[in-house]
Amino acid sequence: MSEGAQPIFARGKSLLEQLLRMAQNRLELLSLELEQEKLRVARDLRLAAFAAIFAWLAFFTLVLLAALALPPGARLPALGALFVLFLIASLVSFLLLRRSMRRDPLFSRVITQLRLDRASLSQEP
Repeated sequence: MSEGAQPIFARGKSLLEQLLRMAQNRLELLSLELEQEKLRVARDLRLAAFAAIFAWLAFFTLVLLAALALPPGARLPALGALFVLFLIASLVSFLLLRRSMRRDPLFSRVITQLRLDRASLSQEP
């Protein structure tokens, strides 16, 4: 091989190494986002289950409250307090679930980074 071809191969190899490093970084970013999304979905499912259970308990307690609304005196306030407690727990779970649904689209950081990569490659040195 000629000596002039050697720097071209070295530059090509260097460029290939940089591209592979960029691809590896993007895949690591993608893996991290997938893991975070999996954790968010698991948390959201737990919150949804808690909201459903507490809502069911609140309405069941309301039925008991209505059934036992007649004297003896202390049953009514106790069941009323339980109803309010379960209703508040259900509403809090529902609000947390709604708040957690407001987030960036999946892979938004990877997409942003790829746009920046494309922009940096299109610029003239």
